[in-house]
Amino acid sequence: MVACNSRKIPDKWRSFAFPACPLPPEQQRYFHTLSRLYIIATATYVLALLPMFWLLGSERLLAITLIGLGAVLVARELHRRGYMTVGVSLVLASMAWHMLESLNVYGAGVGFELYFSVILLTIYISAMPPVAKLGISLLILALTALQVTDLPEQTPGWHHESLIPDLVLMANLLLVSVLFAVILTGLEGVTERLERSYRREATHDALTGAYNRRAVLRAAEQMAQGGRTFAMLMIDIDFFKRINDEHGHDVGDRALCHLTECLRLGLREEDVLGRYGGEEFMVVLNGMTLNDAVGVAERLAALVRENPYAAAAGQHLSMSVSIGVAVSSQANDLNGLIALADQRLYRAKRTGRDRIVARDPRITVPTK
Repeated sequence: MVACNSRKIPDKWRSFAFPACPLPPEQQRYFHTLSRLYIIATATYVLALLPMFWLLGSERLLAITLIGLGAVLVARELHRRGYMTVGVSLVLASMAWHMLESLNVYGAGVGFELYFSVILLTIYISAMPPVAKLGISLLILALTALQVTDLPEQTPGWHHESLIPDLVLMANLLLVSVLFAVILTGLEGVTERLERSYRREATHDALTGAYNRRAVLRAAEQMAQGGRTFAMLMIDIDFFKRINDEHGHDVGDRALCHLTECLRLGLREEDVLGRYGGEEFMVVLNGMTLNDAVGVAERLAALVRENPYAAAAGQHLSMSVSIGVAVSSQANDLNGLIALADQRLYRAKRTGRDRIVARDPRITVPTK
């Protein structure tokens, strides 16, 4: 169970579909899966069970259905606030009570015992510990078995020639099938979405959204293995430590994100931008000569320089970058190319910053 304090979220749909506070990664799959379950349960109570028991004329079960609907709504709010185990336990208790009471009123053979499978599915997609899942499953199974074996096959008050038991059985079969289909489809959708999220987290930097170091190096390695000509830019923010020291690390993190967006504006879709580490970025330019790469580097430096970061109302932080440029034909392998671009980057920083170094150790290309 993960407890947290609720916070106000202006977007009504977001407050309905997302947790009231951040959850650890291992809890997110349970949250999104069960969030769909609460929506399904609410629709089932309102659109199926309430009309069914109203038509059958069972006031007791109609009242139990209304209580179950209220329990689902309360459980859903507990779930959103992080009390996922408590919420699903409340839903399971109301579902089991509803099923057992329906068996007691209408007897076996009309499909109410089929809801045990829905309860079992709910148990095993919840965030309960494995031992609790097994224990609750066995308990509900025992109660269901005792209830079914002690009941007559035909409900008292229904005549053998009546079509009502068959209609109720067909309705229950249809409803359980729909519940299973919707729950499993929703579970598959949540799994696919989380897989996409995990794949993105494996290749992208969590702060800036650019590729991480491993992903940008993999892209450069693929170009090198394919024998294609490409250029590499090593980019470092000038005096970034001063921003962190004077304005705090939160402002520094947002400044990194701002710089990433500036760099994206000056690149093509086929170019690869990655955060190499700290305030250092790498850009891989496919099919570019050295002169072409220098032109791109000048454009990127100008975009950063001409778009200061608005840290607060009326406060703008000017930034500049130093860039080292190298092309694949200047090195024997990828490691040599990275080392060459890195050497030129640090030469740019030593010779005044806010400039580009692309050729001979004694030659610099000013950006101003």
